Amino acid sequence: MCRAPAWSRSRSRSRAFGGYGSTVVKRAVELGDGFNGGNVPMADVAPLVREVKDAAAARGKDPAKLHIVCRGTYRVHDTPQGKDRRPLWGTLDEIREDIERYREAGLTELFLEGNFTPGGPSLEPALEVMTRLAPGR
Repeated sequence: MCRAPAWSRSRSRSRAFGGYGSTVVKRAVELGDGFNGGNVPMADVAPLVREVKDAAAARGKDPAKLHIVCRGTYRVHDTPQGKDRRPLWGTLDEIREDIERYREAGLTELFLEGNFTPGGPSLEPALEVMTRLAPGR
């Protein structure tokens, strides 16, 4: 069984709007209670979180209550890929470190997408990776 990370504040019935650009951010805070970004590069996460929270504050909403989620494409490697690697591409330990970096950047949730794994997605290996990356492992 896979569980949401301990730092996830996922709520049922949240209305998160997704996409790219300031128009979508504005729509997310005006009409919803969250923002769902795509495969946002690590360097862009903290500025995006700030933009969403600033937009919420400008609308009189509590930025701390926003649900900010992004998708992360991952690829597991057997050997360390080093500091200059693409985030979420590395050993399980490197991927765990990246997940923590996304949390520190302000995401309330990061969902890992395995659709771009070599040979195509497969359920059993994906479940194994999710189990091994689950909090407390």
